[in-house]
Amino acid sequence: MVMDNMKTGSADITAVVQEKGGVGKTTTVINLGAWYARLGHRTLLIDLDPQGNLGKGLGLAPGGSRASGARREGGGAMYRVFRDPDYGLERAVVQTDVPGLDVAPADNGLEAAEVELILALSRESVLRRKIEAAGLRERYDRILLDCRPSLGVLTVNAMVAADQLLIPVETQYFALEALETLMDVLKGVRETLHPGLRVAGIVPTKHEARVRVCQVTLDLLRQRYPQLLTQTVIRKFVAFPEAQLRGLPIYTVAPGSEAAEAYRALALELDGASGDVPGNGRALTAPVAVG
Repeated sequence: MVMDNMKTGSADITAVVQEKGGVGKTTTVINLGAWYARLGHRTLLIDLDPQGNLGKGLGLAPGGSRASGARREGGGAMYRVFRDPDYGLERAVVQTDVPGLDVAPADNGLEAAEVELILALSRESVLRRKIEAAGLRERYDRILLDCRPSLGVLTVNAMVAADQLLIPVETQYFALEALETLMDVLKGVRETLHPGLRVAGIVPTKHEARVRVCQVTLDLLRQRYPQLLTQTVIRKFVAFPEAQLRGLPIYTVAPGSEAAEAYRALALELDGASGDVPGNGRALTAPVAVG
């Protein structure tokens, strides 16, 4: 991989997890990652969803090829990462057109890996071992893991590999049930696999302030998770589907828009950059009891 003059160090690893689909999880990974890169953090995104939408959302074809000619190993790389002990995670990584932002894209071959991992020894820690073996913490400042909308083996791998979780929650009532299920799983992972796992924040997404159920749900989230809910609320914007269609971060499609600034605010909030974001700008990285 070609390294530039951006600062590098011991990367914080954040798994973006949510059992419920359609909550803006991949949109959050793409745009938060792009803002981290724009703010000067060398950033890597790793796709753990066989749908492969993370790479597509950054302009990569299925399997990770791009028109600009970046070299990669070809389709099925993330499957080999999980199933071939000699296949390094760094071989799945490609550069994107966003300066400072790399991605390890997935494709539907990863589906087979999840099935096969069920019977594997130490299956929950494969990703952590691959990240360590590739030295990715030293190459990057921020690593974001885009998890599939389930709580299967791949998602547990992400939890074990991560320092912290970021949980997008659509402000719809049924999303609260999925969040409570996820918190139960988190408790189990802490008790058996990763005691130091933290919650970086619960991020309200797809919020429509004029829709009563959205506002009621947001109020419930504030009541139930006052220490974990981010100050930044991601509203529902028509610009997001356009950005996905064009394979670009939202700030390149709609620069200066409220949609773009929302993810800038989230990046700064999670970095603890008080004074640049709404609210107190805190970083919610301390361990918090969830049950």
